[in-house]
Amino acid sequence: MVKEKLTLRNILTQTGIFIVITGLMLLGARGTRLKPIGITDAASATGSRYIPLVLNTTFSILKTVENENLQEKNWFTDNTLKTIYYPIHQGQNLHSFRKMNVVIFILESFSKEYCGFLGGIKEYTPNLDSLLEESLVFPNAFANGTQSYEAMPAIIAGIPSLMDRPYSGSNYADNTIESLPELLKTQGYFTSFFHGGNNGTMGFSNFARIAGIENYMGREEYANDADFDGNWGIWDEPYLKFFASEITGFPQPFFASVFTLSSHHPYKVPDIYETRFKEGPLPILKSIRYADYALGNFFRIARDLPWFENTLFIFTADHAAQAIEGKYNSTTGMLSIPLAFYHPSDTLFRGIDSTICQQIDIMPTILDYLNYPEDYFSFGESILDKGSPHRCISFTNGIYQLVENKYVLQFDGEKVVSFVSLSGDPVISNDPVAESAKAEMEATVRAIVQTYNHCLIHNSTHIDRKKRDTSKIFSNSDKIN
Repeated sequence: MVKEKLTLRNILTQTGIFIVITGLMLLGARGTRLKPIGITDAASATGSRYIPLVLNTTFSILKTVENENLQEKNWFTDNTLKTIYYPIHQGQNLHSFRKMNVVIFILESFSKEYCGFLGGIKEYTPNLDSLLEESLVFPNAFANGTQSYEAMPAIIAGIPSLMDRPYSGSNYADNTIESLPELLKTQGYFTSFFHGGNNGTMGFSNFARIAGIENYMGREEYANDADFDGNWGIWDEPYLKFFASEITGFPQPFFASVFTLSSHHPYKVPDIYETRFKEGPLPILKSIRYADYALGNFFRIARDLPWFENTLFIFTADHAAQAIEGKYNSTTGMLSIPLAFYHPSDTLFRGIDSTICQQIDIMPTILDYLNYPEDYFSFGESILDKGSPHRCISFTNGIYQLVENKYVLQFDGEKVVSFVSLSGDPVISNDPVAESAKAEMEATVRAIVQTYNHCLIHNSTHIDRKKRDTSKIFSNSDKIN
């Protein structure tokens, strides 16, 4: 056999062929997407209960090998655990179910500090402020996380991200869950989720499918790139007009949630509003003012629509953003967000309620108000139930944080590393009231972590409705089928 002479030209040619073939192989594996496909992308073909059937074992291993698995905790026996923390909520059978529409506004980066009504900076949220004047407002509300990825599972399905990765990007993203839209569908609801970004952005469309949402409306469905902001998606003003128009055509009752985007970095506003909206001490504030203007336009349209009077509106944020005042740079301030419930024809939702609450409380609060008749699973509590404990649990940089009553406790997974007053005042040493609260809060955070880890590990974040069995939530048995 004659050996081919090794020349620079041959080396370059063969190297080029290798690079092209490798690139094509990677493109075939990755796809022509902004991000590689993940476990939740199987939701585009099926619901959460059938994702494991769509995925093959090799793919699942490759996608999760770098993710750290949760570890079982055994601090409490099952019986003791139930007395401290129990994620099963009882159905309401004393009153008939209220078949009213539910609309959730998830406002991008709307920190509590930006809302004048909540004691924050004036002038940037006049439309939201006027809505809050007619709402039941919770000034002690907290996000369960600091990223947009974490907000949707928390708000829509009552699942916080108590681990190093957001829930929707974790090894447990294919678990069977019970979400607000999935449960409302059993009562005849039409369900939808709106986000003006590219379909697939931050996994919203995939999680919407996992959560049982029938209709996802993204940039593709909007179908008019004349309103594209050049970065993330469709400007909030035209998109919220689209939102109002679309839900008007939905059968009632309906569930609809919209996630705004114009107040996301790089904080641009349409050219026609460059001089209209005031600059502020932070670059984000101009875009907050624009997003607030878009919200006001939505309600100027919606008040005249036939479904408006029979609708419960919820206003919240995905997370907080940059802070000006020092108190908003604290571990609680950085989670402080608006949360309010507004109903045009129900005076129950009026006033200010100082109850400590969190994003994962939104789902059980709505179900409680609607008198949802079946038992269900949620890590949160109904804020309307004054007999339940009210708190906020979060996880950042390896530290669990529990806010409850007037204290803030931090726990590193083994021991308490900080215990301070929520108000910022020092906790008096050897104060028996404070010591008792600290002991109770440590038990609570351990119970939450033990329950959370076990439920995610064993895919028991739902009730087996065929058997009406909740025992596996606490049993170390195999996954529920």
